[in-house]
Amino acid sequence: MAHILVYAQRTPHGIHPASAAALCLARDLGSEFGATITAVCPGDAGKANYKIARATGRFGADILLFAGPSGLATLQKRLNPGLVLVPWTDEGISVARTLPEGPATPHLLHEPQPEWTSEALVSGIIAGTLPWYDLATVLDADIEIDAADVALPAWALDVDSPTSGPLLYVGPGDIDPMTRSNLATLGASPVEPGEVGKLKAGTVLWLATDPAAPPPEVASRGPAVRLVLFPGVSPRFHPNWSCADWVLPGLWPEATKQLHSEMWKLTLA
Repeated sequence: MAHILVYAQRTPHGIHPASAAALCLARDLGSEFGATITAVCPGDAGKANYKIARATGRFGADILLFAGPSGLATLQKRLNPGLVLVPWTDEGISVARTLPEGPATPHLLHEPQPEWTSEALVSGIIAGTLPWYDLATVLDADIEIDAADVALPAWALDVDSPTSGPLLYVGPGDIDPMTRSNLATLGASPVEPGEVGKLKAGTVLWLATDPAAPPPEVASRGPAVRLVLFPGVSPRFHPNWSCADWVLPGLWPEATKQLHSEMWKLTLA
């Protein structure tokens, strides 16, 4: 395993949480097997590239490439990596389909430094934990000549991170008292499921009773709106998890209590 490729998906906050978790996993595997970790991010956002360079270095990448339209597929052919990691998002899933070894096989990383036993060459990572590396590395990235051919949304060119916005939650009417207390302590306010797709800022905590949650309609929310899915105990994977930024299984009182930690508060601030 001389090379591991990780697709770093841009978001207004830097890179997608699943890309961050994927980089941490790659760092663990790279250290164990002596592999180089290359992060690939599409397009050239000028000064805003710094956010990507900071994030990918922070979470464990050795090399960062701002690529053109076929960047990941071209690099995969050139390096023949032992593993390719993409976020389990619409964008990551689509990119994985362009690879000979695709499509991606979904994997939930529910704890830091998980044991990795998968034999899939292309894996779609679902963030069930915060990143477990915080390195003081800012990568000096390479930029492909055709990176400018990638059409980027206006927000990708913004060097500043977006304002945090409100903390909201979606849940049934009979939420247990402990979970309700956790939500109140966090300062979360209720929101109707149908309103989530209209939001432009903020973070939504989705307490799911439907195994198919969240519904695909939430994908229309603003790019700065983050969604944390709480699917309950021992949930079965559902493709709609691609609409969430994090998926935190477990009893709701315990799962929501995680958000009281300083790391989560900083992440969602």
